[in-house]
Amino acid sequence: MNLKSDNLAKSQELKNQIATLQHKKQQLQNETQRRASWEQRKARTKRLIETGALAEKYFEMEDFTIEQREKIFQTFSEFVKNKIHKR
Repeated sequence: MNLKSDNLAKSQELKNQIATLQHKKQQLQNETQRRASWEQRKARTKRLIETGALAEKYFEMEDFTIEQREKIFQTFSEFVKNKIHKR
């Protein structure tokens, strides 16, 4: 009987270890996803800041409202898209 109870105890211990490892694996996957998402947001923010800085530099639009800026971008949008697609 002692051997059977030892095997049951070892089996339960292994199941607990498996459950713990699966939980840790899930935590690591979640952390990896959060980190990747954070990196993507960081890269997008950097791109937006750089693009805004270039727009202000070349169009001198520091004092424009958001509506005025949008009108300028709409005006040049098709031209830029066509130039990019022709490359």
